[in-house]
Amino acid sequence: MNIEEIVAEWAKDCKLDDTELDSEALNIPYLHAKYLKHLADTRIRMRASGIKKKELWITLSDYYRGDLNNTEDLDRIRREPWPKTVLKNDLPQYVEADADMMKLNSKIAVLEETVGVLEEILKAINSRGFAISSAIKWRQLTNFAE
Repeated sequence: MNIEEIVAEWAKDCKLDDTELDSEALNIPYLHAKYLKHLADTRIRMRASGIKKKELWITLSDYYRGDLNNTEDLDRIRREPWPKTVLKNDLPQYVEADADMMKLNSKIAVLEETVGVLEEILKAINSRGFAISSAIKWRQLTNFAE
């Protein structure tokens, strides 16, 4: 599930029916479980992408150093032979500027943002009970005053 879908889903789920505050209060554990699952799934995908990044870093380092110039390795990584010699100090620049690495870094950034959104949604869900309780108390006070 991507971030846009999560935000759209939360836009529906965050609405409180102020005529059914009791059922809204009972719905809190369901909402918490639902978004906690989304958070866990996203964190797992983010960690898997972090592992892929480490593997890609090693592969690209070997490639740019010229260690992967035999045809089997080049076929496996789907690259042409690297004609230059890259100095050890310059290697991080080449690896970070590689299209595959930038694509993976973008994916990780989106996953990190999704985790942040889900954490904020869970905070809102956790405070939902207090909001419902405050609404009920306010109703009691205003009804008592009448």
